[in-house]
Amino acid sequence: MPDPSWQAREQAQQAHRIHQNHVRHHQELHDRARSRHAGASRPHRPASHGPVRGARRGGLVGLLLLLLAVAAVVHVAHDPELRATVGTFVRDLLSTVQNG
Repeated sequence: MPDPSWQAREQAQQAHRIHQNHVRHHQELHDRARSRHAGASRPHRPASHGPVRGARRGGLVGLLLLLLAVAAVVHVAHDPELRATVGTFVRDLLSTVQNG
C-alpha cells in the first residue's frame, strides 16, 4: 500500500498542474479578447515575472509563519499541561488523517 503522505503530495502536485493549466488557458483567452478589442494584429502578453514576485512575498509570510511556529513550540514546551493537551490533539488529528 502506498504511503498516504506520498499520495497526498502527488494529488496536490496534480491539482497544482491542473490549476496552472486552467489559469494559463484563461489568460490566453483574456489576451486574445483584449487584442481583438484593441484592434492589435497579434496578442501581446506581458513578460511574466513568474515565482520571483510571489517568492518575495511568500518569503516574508513564510518567515512570519516560522517565527509564529517557533514561538508556539517554545510556549508549549514550557507548559506541561499544555504540552499534554497538544500531544493528545496531535495524536487525535494524525489518527483522523490516517483513517479518513
